[in-house]
Amino acid sequence: MRRYEKYAYWSVIIRTPLIDRYVLDYASRGYGAVINIGAGLDTRPYRLPLTRDMHWIEIDFPGIVDFKNEKLAGKAPHCKLERIGLDLSDHAKRKKLFDELNAKVGPAIILTEGVIPYLDETAVGSLARDIYDQPNFELWISEYYSPEIYPRFQARKFKDSLGDSSFRFFPSDWFAFFEDRGWTQKEIRYLYDEAAGHGRKFPLPRWVSLLKFVFGERRIAARVRRLTAYVVFEKTG
Repeated sequence: MRRYEKYAYWSVIIRTPLIDRYVLDYASRGYGAVINIGAGLDTRPYRLPLTRDMHWIEIDFPGIVDFKNEKLAGKAPHCKLERIGLDLSDHAKRKKLFDELNAKVGPAIILTEGVIPYLDETAVGSLARDIYDQPNFELWISEYYSPEIYPRFQARKFKDSLGDSSFRFFPSDWFAFFEDRGWTQKEIRYLYDEAAGHGRKFPLPRWVSLLKFVFGERRIAARVRRLTAYVVFEKTG
């Protein structure tokens, strides 16, 4: 398995329980809806011990929605589940849908798991503003990448491994980008720490591992720890 594939598998494995805890934590604080944008094949409504009155809404391409409906037919979710097929790049339709959802949910959590990195800055900025414009869309769970890790994602080997699905979002300051669009960090959990709790170390390149012997393990670990995380954003005002 190539190093880039190892990182991709590791990140999905580690981010899954991390986001699970975010969802359950904030659901216990009174957030009664989750809107999963670009839901893909996520099965949290079936896995997590959610209450029956939790409203879980998944949005993705119609083909993905049809596929999930077929494969999960006969399976009962633990909450109220709704799937919506929509090309979210259609701004007018997206805005109309967000208006409709805002009108029928209370305090809601927006989830964009593994979505933001594949969009360019213009698209992410537009999405951030559309989410912000909805009063009931109060929290937003999304990823964070430090600029220190950008070169790894921009390397030709990484791009070739992803093909047309290469990462495109490389703001000079991740948090400032979202703050400029009304979103500020409320909570952050680093994948490095999450992985340690599960006994799955960050898949460091060999040359970084060798640096431990030169600069010391603590110094290297402190730097690597903050490379990637999942964040809960809240509205600035």
